[in-house]
Amino acid sequence: MSDLTTNLIKIEDIRDDIIIMEDGSLRAILVVPGINFNILGEKEREITIGNFKEILDGIDFNLQILVISRLAYIEKYLNTLKERLEEETEPLIKVQLEEYIKFIKDYIETHNVMKKIFYLIIPYQSEVVSIGGKFGKKDYKKDENYRQKLEQLETRVSYISEKLSITGLIPIRLKTGEILQLFYELYNPNLRWGMAPLNIFEELINNL
Repeated sequence: MSDLTTNLIKIEDIRDDIIIMEDGSLRAILVVPGINFNILGEKEREITIGNFKEILDGIDFNLQILVISRLAYIEKYLNTLKERLEEETEPLIKVQLEEYIKFIKDYIETHNVMKKIFYLIIPYQSEVVSIGGKFGKKDYKKDENYRQKLEQLETRVSYISEKLSITGLIPIRLKTGEILQLFYELYNPNLRWGMAPLNIFEELINNL
């Protein structure tokens, strides 16, 4: 990673499934599946909007929503189909699988298959306390160690995850290796999304 990139993202460390920023604040990342709002009935839409409004009304901290739209990496899916083809013994199903695999290959050669991913970034930063009288006040950050801040962040993650689950959106918490993979693919836009193998980043963590 270049010095310019390092200066831009201001990350001190990535561990314990969180991002530690240079100022000591923490970030957790949830990947949230999308829903097709257009296919919902009117009542379902009202319930979904109401639940989401309840989430926003119930938080007293900022949230960052990151939406990424990138070329999808289809090779994993094709490999799964090929494995199924090798295991299949029914001739008719084998023919259908072969035709489907050929269709997918032909399609991605002439079309850009896009993948849209939604991330919810949950922060925690020590509270700033103002001390002093009317003739002068000074702001001090609340004295908290890493473990205390981590507990506060986990409380926020649990709250958001629970509320999202009520709406039918089951969020997935990114682990340390997945966070590294996310940043790698963000700063290497020529890759198709999901092309960088996760096991590389997991091995990197284990060797640190």
